[in-house]
Amino acid sequence: MKTFLNLLCFVALIASSSRALRAATPAANATASAALIVTPDRGFLGNEEIRDACDAFAAGRPVEIVTVTDERTRATLDRAVQRLRATGVRKFIVLPLFLSASDPKWALARKYLGELPADSVSFGQLFGQSYLAAELLADRFRAIHDPAGRDVLVVGYGATDAESRRQLEADGQRVADLAAQGFGFKSVKAIVWPRRSPSQSVALVSEVKRTLTESAKAGDHVAVVPFALGSKLDSMMNFNASLRSQLPAGAELIDGDITPHPAVSTWMAREWNRGTPLRAADFGFVFLAHGADYHWNETMRDNIAPLTERYKIEFAFSMADQPTIERAVRRLEQRGARAITIVRVFGLAASFRPDVERMIGADVEHALASASVSAADAAAHRHGSHSTPPASAGHGHGGHHGPAAGPPPRIRSSAVLTTGGGMEDHRYFAQALLERAKALSKDPSGETVILVAHGAGDDPGNDHWRRLLASLTEQMRANGGANLSRQSSCPLKTTQ
Repeated sequence: MKTFLNLLCFVALIASSSRALRAATPAANATASAALIVTPDRGFLGNEEIRDACDAFAAGRPVEIVTVTDERTRATLDRAVQRLRATGVRKFIVLPLFLSASDPKWALARKYLGELPADSVSFGQLFGQSYLAAELLADRFRAIHDPAGRDVLVVGYGATDAESRRQLEADGQRVADLAAQGFGFKSVKAIVWPRRSPSQSVALVSEVKRTLTESAKAGDHVAVVPFALGSKLDSMMNFNASLRSQLPAGAELIDGDITPHPAVSTWMAREWNRGTPLRAADFGFVFLAHGADYHWNETMRDNIAPLTERYKIEFAFSMADQPTIERAVRRLEQRGARAITIVRVFGLAASFRPDVERMIGADVEHALASASVSAADAAAHRHGSHSTPPASAGHGHGGHHGPAAGPPPRIRSSAVLTTGGGMEDHRYFAQALLERAKALSKDPSGETVILVAHGAGDDPGNDHWRRLLASLTEQMRANGGANLSRQSSCPLKTTQ
């Protein structure tokens, strides 16, 4: 009967989790697709590093890079599209290697991409709106010596006027704030350097320099962290070198760049997986349950064994321990999974949800998506419109606490990672409980069935358990349990 219960409940959780995966991977037809990597012009070395990242991602996929400069970009895009169409490609997945939707170069690219047939183009998530960008920036923060109490300036690039600077800084601040969580910085501020151009405003440059100087005076040894797809002609003539020459006394440059970094090619592969059709064989599931000793764990494995013939499943018995879960994710990747759901096999939907969402970056992307919608609403309001453009796409035992150098890195995967779970009062769970009671019953008319649950350390949590148990009790009575003389429920209140 344990086999029946585990199979039935896990099937229900997989079904709900599969819906989450399908929502995270937009449907596409079988027409041949290609990736268009759209990126700002960075100069020779910067562009070559983007090529390197693209090569690491491509591996048999049809891919073209569209480097955005000026009005000549239209011809660059046309040539890329024609080369791909000559190979039979009819669908184009645009992967925007930009940090902000407000980047003027991205606006130019959107203009020319808009000239392609609408049904032939889909858009991936901007790099700057993915959790991988925040993780890359967090890696830069880890290079700051003794980060606790430090003032940090995150310096972007690409403003063409005061308004674009304001928008770019707002987007940069959101990513910086998310990446900085857990480091204990005194302050984190995003500023944006102007893009080099003949029309560049001298006043704008002066304003950025003044911000640098004021921050250096206000804080001891302010850390300046470049986070930009800035100019990079070679190892000497680049944005970071120019920035270093402008730093006032008391400011420390934390050198580094977005390229080369493995997060870039990982993002490309992830967006490809999100935008292309998924077969049944592309799905994988992590069975995350509490676990116990060898015999208990093996019983769980044995009971799920029939499902392993239909699904790619790996086990992670733990209380949402990230290294244990990441091991399961890597094993599924090796088995060819392009979309992976971590199924939380616990009583409540909230059980370990924040922990798992943090480790797969869902917390970052939910926050950035919400901010994107809010910003779009504000922009529409400023322009007298009330329409909103589409946005780019519990129970626990303590949070994650990293060493002094900051919180632990998240799981960085090219697979589409989602999480689901929590049996709550699902009808399958009620059915399984009833079958279990019947299997144990000797004299139904003279027996009482008591449902016992974990409970919570506070009254609202305990009340939620009671509501679930009441629902399960009623379902059991309505589905064949009426002949049992009495059924009652009791959550055990706990401080654990």
